[in-house]
Amino acid sequence: MSDSLPSGPPSDPATATATATATNSPDEATTTTSSTTTTTSTPEGPTPPPVQIPLSWPADSSLTLDWIQNLISAFDWSSKNLSPSELPLVLPVPVFDTLVLTASKILHKEPNCVRIDDCNDNSRVVVVGDVHGQLHDVNFLLQDAGFPCEDRFFVFNGDYVDRGAWGLETFLLLLAWKVIFS
Repeated sequence: MSDSLPSGPPSDPATATATATATNSPDEATTTTSSTTTTTSTPEGPTPPPVQIPLSWPADSSLTLDWIQNLISAFDWSSKNLSPSELPLVLPVPVFDTLVLTASKILHKEPNCVRIDDCNDNSRVVVVGDVHGQLHDVNFLLQDAGFPCEDRFFVFNGDYVDRGAWGLETFLLLLAWKVIFS
């Protein structure tokens, strides 16, 4: 998936003729032709990734805020520049497996309802409804509300992945946040 523009002349000669005959003066025709040539002769390729891809699991097995920010950037970039089948180019299977297994070990030890006991007068609890696999909405929410930290807690109520185009990436991002704060 790329946002490149088509190169070369228009494939439909009728369109090209209509464009040239729709003008009223030679100057206007020249401007239109020049503009068309300029915009279609320089195709744009996909933007380079903002972080080193593929991502790797930290050597000490401890996720950091920097690692999660790289994950967010990589997922955001790949959602706009790669097909879904190319996710392993961004997050290789061994890294995927390690993240899922690490989070799974944490989640298996917890009850279904988890109490938030570490709140103080300055704490904020952000309650998030159904995100439905909308990765860009989750990224916006995290940036707008602020990333989770010791005095900012997020409660996600479910329906993480049921409809959105980036359900897997959304779920993996939430698992990474779970790992970092457990």
